[in-house]
Amino acid sequence: MRYGLDDKLWVVVDPTPQSTLGDILFQASLRDLSLQFKGGLSVDENPTLFTDEQEAIAEVHRRLDRMRSRLDKLMDDLLEAR
Repeated sequence: MRYGLDDKLWVVVDPTPQSTLGDILFQASLRDLSLQFKGGLSVDENPTLFTDEQEAIAEVHRRLDRMRSRLDKLMDDLLEAR
């Protein structure tokens, strides 16, 4: 399949504890994505492109689960250090 500058794709980026759903899952064209990078999106946020919305949503769930696990471990480590 061929995608042009204005065809929409689903974009997923890594969540932070302060992220909203719209921060980590959004639709963007290649033109929009270029603006996102100019506005501060970085490769460190692991942006991933999807053509299928359901696959993008599944990826969001995986990333949120990983973040929660890391936060739980951090909290456990902090409590043990007391």
